[in-house]
Amino acid sequence: MSVLSDRDILERWGELFPYTDKNLAWLQNRIQPASVDLQLDKVLKNIDGETFTLDEKSMYVLQPGEFILGSTIEYVNIPHDLVARVEGRSSVGRLGVMVHVTAGYIDPGFRGNITLELFNCSDKPFQLNFGDCLCQIVFETLSSPCKQPYDGKYYGDKGVVCSRWGLEK
Repeated sequence: MSVLSDRDILERWGELFPYTDKNLAWLQNRIQPASVDLQLDKVLKNIDGETFTLDEKSMYVLQPGEFILGSTIEYVNIPHDLVARVEGRSSVGRLGVMVHVTAGYIDPGFRGNITLELFNCSDKPFQLNFGDCLCQIVFETLSSPCKQPYDGKYYGDKGVVCSRWGLEK
């Protein structure tokens, strides 16, 4: 496997991020040498499904030891010849906040917003704001396109999606 560079990401932009509007300022600010920074969307949910909404004026303070689900604003499409990983940005990790606890891997064929598993393992509160760039997505090529792309229970997700563990039984 090899990681897509900024050039590769730009060449495949419309395929990876199926938007009609290509705002070059947005691209220049968010594409890194081998990843794309992703933003936190407005809705947060705790494990019980209680919802909190962020906007330009309100924030959510993630307390030490607290876990909450968020989502990326960006809707992604992972082609059949790629896999992706979501990684927390180092600036956030250095403050003791994990952006994904275990689910950073995204299968070929997945489409949707990426649900983020936010956990504050520090001893200080952490402020979450709508639009924060908490994580980045890295794309890797497969040795060949997959035979069976992902079409599971999280396919096509929009916004924050709580666990669907019960659907596996």
